[in-house]
Amino acid sequence: MNRLSLNTMLLITFVVLLAGTAASVTFFRRQQPLPYRDEMEEAVVLTEKMFGVIDRLKQEKNIVSDAPSNVPYKFMIGDEWTDITTTLGSLDAKETSTNPDFAALTVRLLHEAAITGSDKVGVILSGSFPSLAISALAALQTMDIESVVMSSLGASTYGANQPGATWIDMETTLRREGLNFKSVLVSVGAGGDTGEGLSPEGLAIIGNAANRNRVDLYVPENLQESLIRREAIFREANISLLINIGGNETALGGCVHALGIPNGLNYEMTHCNDPDRGLISRLNESGIPFINMLDIKDLASRYGMAVSPGTKYSESTNLYNVTTTNRVMLAFILAISLVPVFFLRRRQ
Repeated sequence: MNRLSLNTMLLITFVVLLAGTAASVTFFRRQQPLPYRDEMEEAVVLTEKMFGVIDRLKQEKNIVSDAPSNVPYKFMIGDEWTDITTTLGSLDAKETSTNPDFAALTVRLLHEAAITGSDKVGVILSGSFPSLAISALAALQTMDIESVVMSSLGASTYGANQPGATWIDMETTLRREGLNFKSVLVSVGAGGDTGEGLSPEGLAIIGNAANRNRVDLYVPENLQESLIRREAIFREANISLLINIGGNETALGGCVHALGIPNGLNYEMTHCNDPDRGLISRLNESGIPFINMLDIKDLASRYGMAVSPGTKYSESTNLYNVTTTNRVMLAFILAISLVPVFFLRRRQ
């Protein structure tokens, strides 16, 4: 056998080995349930129960969304525009956020961050994503994690922007039905966390919501004042992680870098020295990780959840499982497949 034919055989053998190895990787991969899957499912059940509470609240007040949506939990979606609407929002994102599996995702991310019942978690939520807020709080309650919650009542398009069903109305009702958490600080939200951009009618609606729920509404002079107060509360509580839900300016900041804050669970980020940088950045400078829930469709697609779900939510199989490879068997197959190469080289 001449050298050309031997090299050709080696090349063919290599290609076959490469294809075989790729096939073996696929063959020996399998999905296994995450060790805390039961906890994830428990959080989803609690979320669904809480969604039912909000459904009854809105039915009692004859509040119906004008959103052109057919998702199963459409009642968790607000109106296109009201006097307490702060900014434009995506209906697709709001529909995606109504999936109770976001509670399971929150449990998963908390476990990945090694958060346990001995830790405290800070939560900043706006009225823009009430479904996500409930899912996150249900996850924290399921895991028995003490939380320091701050909320703002302004909401983007299709959020909790219905005058009789603001976030604080929902929170108060949920607390009567078993929610363990209560906002330690409730603000107007909107521009500068001061209500900037809202009409006098909108500010009055938010003020009335706070009054009927017996909540002291925090109205700072400016964004800086709000940032200082909120940061002091979180640092005094010694939180181990921060969860942000929605686009509250105190969380993201009022600087040009706010839009660059990464989504999902993060341990570090690029920082700036802008005095208007938000709490995510300020706390992360001290090593506090964060879960940022803002680009909802990105989070959903990343974990195999339904995006723009339509009339039903598809099964989020990848969310509850982890893909593993039997490395021992894969190494064995690879070793066996190298035998022909050994003999061919000897013939050379």
